[in-house]
Amino acid sequence: MGKVTRKLQIIGLVLIMLIAMVSLSSCVSLLASLLGIEVEPPDSPESSLLFVELIAFTDGQSGTRDSDMVANGFSSGFFPVVVDEDGNEVSFVNIEAMTEAGLVFHHANLDPGTYTLKGFRYLWMTDYNFLNSPIKDLKFDGQRDDEFIETEFHPLPEPITLEVEPGTVASFGSYKAYYLLKESVYRQKPEMPKQDDENKMVEFGYLGINPDDTHLLEMMRDWTHSGWVEWNKRNPLK
Repeated sequence: MGKVTRKLQIIGLVLIMLIAMVSLSSCVSLLASLLGIEVEPPDSPESSLLFVELIAFTDGQSGTRDSDMVANGFSSGFFPVVVDEDGNEVSFVNIEAMTEAGLVFHHANLDPGTYTLKGFRYLWMTDYNFLNSPIKDLKFDGQRDDEFIETEFHPLPEPITLEVEPGTVASFGSYKAYYLLKESVYRQKPEMPKQDDENKMVEFGYLGINPDDTHLLEMMRDWTHSGWVEWNKRNPLK
């Protein structure tokens, strides 16, 4: 009887460990999905992946990759403006919570061809519009255009063109910019009457333009989340 009990205990322990591993795996997958770390694997030998990085910082921040820089949210955010050869804009997924990078954007399964980075778009909402916007629309994909949102475009001094080869991972490099929101102005001038425009941009300027930066290509070599293993086989730095 003792042997049977011991055997059942071992089986029970193994089952608990398996359940814990599955749960942990599910949580990790969910977290990766929420942070935008997951990526679709290549769907053909010709498909490519494209990166853009924006290092945006404001007052009280150093502007280094490990500082508390801007993060895209539901009511404000930056997005790259990239167009293909026909002038069609490319949508990007934003990876959040990267402690070793700025705002990281990527587009998986991109057709090879010539792409042009024109600059960055800033989108923002008032608190009123945030509370009254339909929940289904509370997603800042960089191309949103409706009555609930304000947008402004900050062009680069010169557009940057990149030839994306078939079946590879390419990057537009990194761009550093200083920005200031109305929220900061209100903090600096407490006597100033507040309006519902704390997310409004009052200052923006490029401080660094580095299209040859390979930082993201170097970083991704350590990513083992779903899909990235396959993309890393196409990483030119492998």
